[in-house]
Amino acid sequence: MTPRARRILIIADAVHPVPPLNYGGAERIVAYLCGYLGERGYLVDLLAKAGSMKTTGTLYPHRLPKPGKLSRGITKARFWYESLLLARSADAIINFGRLDYLAPVIKYSNRPLMCVFQNPAHQSEIDYVLRSRKTGIRFIGVSHSQFHGIKTSGLLEIIHNVSSTVECQPTPPPMDKPYFAFLGRLTANKGVHLAIQAARQAQAHLKIAGTIAEDEPEGREYFRTQVTPYLDSQIEYVGPVNDVQKCELLSGAAALLFPIQWNEPCALVLPESLSYGCPVIGWNIACVPEIIDNGITGFLVNSIEEMVTAIAKVDLLSRERCKQVAENKFSVQSLGMQYERILTEMIAAS
Repeated sequence: MTPRARRILIIADAVHPVPPLNYGGAERIVAYLCGYLGERGYLVDLLAKAGSMKTTGTLYPHRLPKPGKLSRGITKARFWYESLLLARSADAIINFGRLDYLAPVIKYSNRPLMCVFQNPAHQSEIDYVLRSRKTGIRFIGVSHSQFHGIKTSGLLEIIHNVSSTVECQPTPPPMDKPYFAFLGRLTANKGVHLAIQAARQAQAHLKIAGTIAEDEPEGREYFRTQVTPYLDSQIEYVGPVNDVQKCELLSGAAALLFPIQWNEPCALVLPESLSYGCPVIGWNIACVPEIIDNGITGFLVNSIEEMVTAIAKVDLLSRERCKQVAENKFSVQSLGMQYERILTEMIAAS
């Protein structure tokens, strides 16, 4: 008799479809995982935004609430009911969504549950889960720095974010007009203003790609005051980019400038950049030193002055080495194998 295929329920937030059209790092990882597990013979049900990818199981669309307490209450209640119903027919659940939306599954389902944290983790969230469930639980972080100082009762696994270049045909950097790249949301904590300052001091061409943070307080004002005044033939804003445009941008850049100013859990753009052969010059904080090997796949810096110095030394780095590291450490295969190992262990113990 042929063994029954294991059914895995994967839950994503409804902010972006899976995979995302442009911005949406967590949804990209969900898409990679759905594809890998499907190829491995699992039946993958996906609870995500309408318009998301087809899987080997069923897509169950859900939506964000409209403004107002009533809409939020109805949306959450509907999601509680549907997610608990789907969880009962699953062999395991992998949640990338909000924990408060998952309350019934945490409390009343006995299926193995993996809670993935793509955003900053908080002790209160861990404690909430552990108060509701003692067994069949695993926390998945995307960097060690993300969980620094947080107690997880030994239930934590770290799986770094990864990149796929299947749809990408990298092009070598132009020799006549070399440029550096910045890719990300144009906010103060992402540090695009510092990338601009470093590029200007180094007299380097900088291409800025990303979305203006219209939905964040002072997002438009930040772009108006910290980016727009410096745009010229040297500092160029190319706007949001899709996957094809991202491939062209990063594979053609001398390096990615990544001067983040907050404890980013695990920026997807780092392994993406390496996979295109593009080294990274990044601030030596948060997840950056976990992804970038100083002097090998990029440079770790602590100031604009150090970034300027690193820009002048970027030719010392091997683009082929960057690609090799990405293929060995930050591939979809690597990510999928780690998730599958944990799934196998948890299902066997349930």
